This record gives sequence, structure tokens and C-alpha cells, in this order.
Amino acid sequence: MGGNYISDKMASMSDDQYVIARLDSFNTWPWPLRLLVIIGIGYFFDLYDVLTLGVAAPYMGPQLGVSPVTLSSIGSMVVLVGYTVGALLYAHIADTVGRKVGLLITLLTYSIGSILTAASTSVLEVYIWRFITGLGIGAELSIAAAYLSEMAPAPVRGRFQSLGTFIGFIGAGIGPLIGYFIVPAFPWGWRLFFVIGGLGAVTAVFFRWWVPESPRWLVHKGRVAEAKRIVEGLESRWRELRGALPQLPQLQVEVRRYERVPVVELLTSRKYASRVLFVLFVYLLYYAFTYPFLGMTASLLHASGMTAITSLYIVGFGGLGYAIGAFLTAVFADLLERKNLIIIGFVLQGIGLFLIGLKISVAEVLGAYFLAALANTFLVTGLYVYMAEVFPAGARSMGGALTNGLGHLSPEISIPVTVAVFASYALFGAFTFLAVLAFATAAIMTLGMRTTKRILETLE
Repeated sequence: MGGNYISDKMASMSDDQYVIARLDSFNTWPWPLRLLVIIGIGYFFDLYDVLTLGVAAPYMGPQLGVSPVTLSSIGSMVVLVGYTVGALLYAHIADTVGRKVGLLITLLTYSIGSILTAASTSVLEVYIWRFITGLGIGAELSIAAAYLSEMAPAPVRGRFQSLGTFIGFIGAGIGPLIGYFIVPAFPWGWRLFFVIGGLGAVTAVFFRWWVPESPRWLVHKGRVAEAKRIVEGLESRWRELRGALPQLPQLQVEVRRYERVPVVELLTSRKYASRVLFVLFVYLLYYAFTYPFLGMTASLLHASGMTAITSLYIVGFGGLGYAIGAFLTAVFADLLERKNLIIIGFVLQGIGLFLIGLKISVAEVLGAYFLAALANTFLVTGLYVYMAEVFPAGARSMGGALTNGLGHLSPEISIPVTVAVFASYALFGAFTFLAVLAFATAAIMTLGMRTTKRILETLE
């Protein structure tokens, strides 16, 4: 009976509709698990790098003749400009040439920047190579999100896209811990810290040669025969491992073709422009508090009277919350409406930031940092899923790049503001300022659209 059902559906569907329907017919991840891991490993080294400068700055600064706060704040601002430029440049390539090409060049660019940061002999060199590193990281986040959203079936899209991101946030959690043991151990410990990330990412590039192109992207580009071959291979593998294929869902949408990236439509049509503005505003506020938190906590704690090793201990062990938060998103991603999940994360983030500012004791700051780290990845993992869902297939990477990439510009203002607030009102004032931004973003997120378990084409 199941077989007849599938045959009847095939007879009533065009090839492009069949590809989309088949991709969304599974109730679990239908691809080899290694595909999820390969994308996640790239995320791992990107997110490992996000915290490297903040962790290493207390030891890099004295060697390079600059204060740790100056190095971490300016260095963070430079890499964020790279995020924006790289996101727009490489995302256009991913939407035009293919998701796979985008995934390869972003990781390679990051590798080069990270390794050359380790070889820097001056502050200027650090800033130059951090900019190059940022080119790769900024694009990777939006392209990987687009790729995973297109490969994961609609009923479990949030769960498995979040699992890929969770692998990445293990890097955010382990990175500071690696830094805790390596950076203070040798005069060149900070250099080794950057080399580990760069060489690890180079290794991940080779694995990405083997990932398939997104069949959904191929369909929307009119390359239906290629998409169908990939899906037929997926079906054969499913039959070998699990038997009969699942029934196809009803597909009541026209599969749109995109000969070129519809940037103008994305920015001028009422439907898509409103989505761009909404997601951009959320990211602007999110990054406004996140990058001072990620890049400057160790330096601000040190400047508040804690020893360098104690501040590194808090960020290193408290940073284990990053991986746990991303994992919890994978658990709850398809159980709650996506935007509500993200709102919860913003509220918890604000609480954690406020508690850091209290600085009651080392144990209290460690616990507060752990909560803030957990909440940060809990909410942003859901936000990456959401970002890929609200934009059309022809501009899914570009939509993510415009919002996520341009959102990275807000720390150019919030980082110096945080430094100024810290100078006037100490640690409590600085982290209360960041907490208020987190609570404000939670309020704005209530206006978001509902996306959980819906087929991507129905959201266009």
C-alpha cells in the first residue's frame, strides 16, 4: 500500500516537486551521519576562534606592547568588519555557484587568517590577519545554516540543524579551556592556540570535498536532473538500511526558479524587506551585547582586580556552557515554536550578564558566566535555524549574510561604549548595560513569524 501511495504521488508531481517532497518526507536525518559531523566540524573551528583573542589577550598584550583591553576590543572590532565583508562576498558565491563551494572557501580563508595571526610580530599584523580570519567566519555561519536547513527534513529541521551547530559550539566551549592550559604555559602559548584552530580547519576542508550539493538549491537553480540523482541515491541508501520509503507529504507550492540571486527583491519587496529588517534588528542587538561578552569578559575581570589566571579560569571552565546550551536547543528545537525558544534564551542571557556584573565571588562569577554562555548558544543556535527559514531559496545565504553579517557591525559601537561604561561605572555598570540589551532583544523577538516544522517552500 505504501508503495502504491508513493507511485501515485510521483505520477501527480513534477520532478522538482518530487525532489522537495522527498527531502521533507523523512522524520529523521536521512543522510549519512558523517555529513552532519563534517559541517559541524567546520562550525567547530569557526566558533573556537570567536573567543581566541579575548582568551589570549592578557598574555599577547604585554608581548606586543599594548594593553589586553585595547588588544581585545580593537581586535574584536577589526574581525567583525571582516565578518560583514566576508558574509556578503561569499554568501553571494554560495547562492550563485553552490552551497558546497561556499562551504569550502569560507573555511580555507579562516584557516589562513588564523595561522598567520599566530605568526604575527606586531599589533598591526594581528589586526590584519584577524580581518582575514573574519572574512571566512562571517560567511561560514550563514552558508552552513542555509545548507543544513535545506538538507534537514521539515519535521526535524530544527533538531538536526541545531545538532550541526552544537558540534560547532563544542569548539566555543573547549576553546577557552584549551587556552587556559596552553596560553599561560609558554611564552609562545598564544601562538600555538591560534595554530590549533587554523590547522584543524585545514583538515576539515578536505572532508568537505565529499559532501553533496544541496538538492533543494539545485532544484531552485533549474538543475533538477542533478538534484534527482542525489535524491535517488538517498532513497537507495534508505531502502538498504531501513526498508520502505516514507510516504510523500502533500506539496501545494510552486517550486520557484532563481537564475540569479534576487538581492533587489530581497531588499525592496514588502514581504522580504520586512523580514530582512526584522532579523537584522535582532542581530544588531544580539551582537551588541554578545561580542563584548565573548571577547572582553576575561580582560574586564582582570581589570577589575582578578588575576589573569583567575579570569582565564572563569572563562575557560564557565565556557563549557556554550556546548551545553547548543545541545539543549537540539533537544527542544522542534518541541517549541522557534521564536519562543529564542526568547527564552535572550531572557536567560540577560540574567547571566547581570549576575556577572555583581561579582560577589569567584564561584558566583563562574556560575553566572556558565549561565550566560549556555543561554547565548541556546538562543543563537535557534536563531541560526530561524535565519535560514525566513529567506527564499535563491537568496537564503545572502539573506543570512545581510542580516547576520551587517549585524556584526553593532559591536563597533557597543564595544567602545562598554569600555567607557566600565571606566565610569566599573564591572557592574558594564554588564548591566549588556543585560539590558539582551532583555530588549527578547521583547522584540516576540514579533517574529512562526516557522517550526513548516516546509521551506511554504515560507517563501
